[in-house]
Amino acid sequence: MTSDSQPVLILGAGINGACVARELLLNGVPVVIADQEDIACGATSKSSRLIHGGLRYLEYGDVGLVRESLYERARLLKLAPQFVRPLRLFIPVRRHHGGLLQAAIRFLKLERLAVGRWLAGMIPVSERGLWAVTVGLRMYDWIARNGGLPPHTVDRIDRPGIPALDRRQFRWACSYYDAQMLYPERFTLALLEDCRRIAEERALRFDVLPYHTAERDGRRIGLRPHGGGATQWLNPSTVVNSSGAWGDGTLEGLHIDSSPLFAGTKGSHIITRQQTLLAALGNSAVYAEARDGRLVFVLPFDDAVLIGTTDIPFEEPPDRAVATPDEVRYLVEIVNEVFPDVALRESDVAACYCGVRPLPNVRTSRAGAIPRGHSIETQTVDGLPIDTLIGGKLTTCRAFGAFAAKRILGRMGRGRQESTRKRFVPGSENFPADAAGVDAVIAGIAAKTGFEEPQVRAVWPLVGTRAGPILSECADRDRDSLAGTTLPVAFVDWVIEHEWVTTLNDLVERRLMLAWSTELNFEVVQALARRLVHAGKLASREIDATVRATQERLALHYRRRL
Repeated sequence: MTSDSQPVLILGAGINGACVARELLLNGVPVVIADQEDIACGATSKSSRLIHGGLRYLEYGDVGLVRESLYERARLLKLAPQFVRPLRLFIPVRRHHGGLLQAAIRFLKLERLAVGRWLAGMIPVSERGLWAVTVGLRMYDWIARNGGLPPHTVDRIDRPGIPALDRRQFRWACSYYDAQMLYPERFTLALLEDCRRIAEERALRFDVLPYHTAERDGRRIGLRPHGGGATQWLNPSTVVNSSGAWGDGTLEGLHIDSSPLFAGTKGSHIITRQQTLLAALGNSAVYAEARDGRLVFVLPFDDAVLIGTTDIPFEEPPDRAVATPDEVRYLVEIVNEVFPDVALRESDVAACYCGVRPLPNVRTSRAGAIPRGHSIETQTVDGLPIDTLIGGKLTTCRAFGAFAAKRILGRMGRGRQESTRKRFVPGSENFPADAAGVDAVIAGIAAKTGFEEPQVRAVWPLVGTRAGPILSECADRDRDSLAGTTLPVAFVDWVIEHEWVTTLNDLVERRLMLAWSTELNFEVVQALARRLVHAGKLASREIDATVRATQERLALHYRRRL
């Protein structure tokens, strides 16, 4: 049994760390979660924002991963509808045959053997034909049966309802369903809010400490705040290293000898509002293959299009990863190959972002062949167990959290008493079944709280049905909107007070989701800085320097110039 004086310490406040914390608290274990940076600032906020089974993982024989992912996809669609919605994807196909032999080599995992890599190198690159694609989709449908989404279809390219793909080169469009999560950052915050509720109900310790550096002294772990102040020393029962691609660095910082566990790859994405591409895509997505085998997602992204992703080995510290001009050019070129009439240009790119996947350190012939499942490496130092979480993806975060919690609880001699398999995420309560229902609820919240409907509509995608209680709590505050936006100032202040905000970047990038919004400008950033001053989080004399630093970060990491 653990006490509040011996919590489980989770290093890394991304999606996996939040899921582990939720599982442990639900089973009576106190938790402290800390991060060197902000909540969800790593791979969580830099993904393709898809909740998917991993169709291409079938080609590498990872049937177990696909099965788990599809089960978790179905759960998220039910338990977090405020963040996750179905998405129809189209695969354009040029010819009947092609790709079957390469797919067989990958499915049998021969690429992980020397003879398999030699054989793969002897076979000319061949794009996937209709037979190869439909075999994969049939397997996908069979694994996903009873998952609540329609099965795949195969149509001629000129059928109504299909994105405006190039009919001169493509003959068929195979469609299937997965799902999309626009704001995994907000999903992570909702999970941490659920952790807070569980801890309060059960009188358990639960601390969230962003911007803290961990150090070790024997069994003790110290957490030092970046802004100055006393180091908090803990005697944790277990340390969970959930720092993703920073995992090896976290172990090194704790003076723990370990061979490299991670070999991450860099994934870059671009965002565009080019009207021709928006019209060509419609409300669906495209998962396409170029003639040389490169794959690209072209996804609807609110009022824009999200295009990704690259998959490049990356050995530098993850925080140095940025989308390079070559990567932006690569993504633009591959879109133009699939949509040649769109004529996308680099100047059409409104924003971009880049992250490093926390993949395991294994040898493969290509980055795409690295296993995408999850695992745990456990070490014991001075009697202190340290579990390092390796791999994982957005779709399977809940399952990964349950897997880690089961191991920790077993080490404590405790069975797992409760599960999150059917636990709703805050903000999903009484969620409307369709768009008309959403409109009705938003109108009702506006009438009850006195905020205008556009203001409620701006809050809704960030918190779901919690918009009503939160705005009711804010009813006696400033009802104006933040300059240049429809976000209520009162809601911004509520976020600063309740969602562990430390810096201006936290607000812009991961709380209010403004990093790629058309509403973001210099005036908005200044107004947010003033709200931080109002909350006592920033000195008024620091506004100019803080705003400049945020401008520089947006230019470097998001290609946004205010």
